[in-house]
Formats: sequence, C-alpha cells, structure tokens
Amino acid sequence: MIMRNVGCLSENFMITSPIGDILIVSCKEGLHSVKQHAEDDSTFLPNEQCCVQLKHKTVSLDDYKPALECMMWLQKYFMERVADSKIPATCGSVQKDGSFCSRAWQILPTAAPFGTTITYKDLAALCGNARACRAAGHAMATNPISYIVPCHRVVTTGNGIGNYSKGRKNKVKKWLLDFENHSRKDNCMF
Repeated sequence: MIMRNVGCLSENFMITSPIGDILIVSCKEGLHSVKQHAEDDSTFLPNEQCCVQLKHKTVSLDDYKPALECMMWLQKYFMERVADSKIPATCGSVQKDGSFCSRAWQILPTAAPFGTTITYKDLAALCGNARACRAAGHAMATNPISYIVPCHRVVTTGNGIGNYSKGRKNKVKKWLLDFENHSRKDNCMF
C-alpha cells in the first residue's frame, strides 16, 4: 500500500518481532515511522523466540534501503541484543531541524545507550533547558522512530515508567527495559 506522507511516496512494511508486529513506514529517502502495530498492550504476549522478518512481500524491501536497514537494525537489537550505533536514515519530512523534539531525538540514542535509562529532566537539560521536562515528554510521545530512537529508555525522576505510548503500552516499555537490562547483565564480563 503506497501512502502520501508530506510530499513523499512511502511504503508500509510489516515485520514480526518478539514484541509483536512492527510497522515500518519508509520512503526511499528515509524512515517515516517505526511503531508496534498493536494499539495497546491488552493482548501483549512477548515471544523472545520470534524472529525479526518481513511478514508480507508486496514490494521489494531492497528498493527501500532505509526500511531494509531498519529491519536489520531490529534483527540485531532483538536477536543479538545490541543497539547498533548506525541508525537508518530518517526522511527529512519527519522532523523539523532545530526543534526541541528533533534535538531530543538526535541526542537520546547516545545519551541513553542500550541497557541504561535517562530521566525526562536530564534529557531536557541535554537539549538545553533543564526545566523543559514536559517538552522532553512531548518529544518522546511524538517520537516517530520507536526503538531506534529509544524513547522507552526515558523514565521519570523517581525511575517510574512514565506513560509509554500515552499509557497504552506500559507493559511493552517494562518488557523492553527488562530485556535490555537482562541482556546487558548477561554480556558483562567479571
């Protein structure tokens, strides 16, 4: 299915994953969206044995390099338990350069690497305004590129989980944090 998205022709790619189906929306220039397909976590049943693979082949993934790179990134994340520092390209129509949200999305992957968390307050400070906690929350709520821009790693000052996906997917956030924390401990050498 081809969609119009802010002047770009984009394609939908549904992939399977341990947390359920993930929808990747991409044009040939970059990603538009990476989101878990389920609307909420009411039926969330994670399956770590599930592979990350393309579910339907309506169009060649090879023609959409950012989507292919995204799927490979997710394979590495879920199967090898590492977050690749090479992030697939994002379409220029998705973010406004210089905006607070754009800064937060760009800073977050290095500010909160795999297996760690950062508070909304600390993320706001890294974006230039320590008092902009709500703006940091808004940036996470509107993050179009989930997992790759790891909004699930942003927590409240008291290490509360916050309201992931407007509170509809808190079980998913907890699972992702536990998955990363376990993976990090398993890979530590003493």
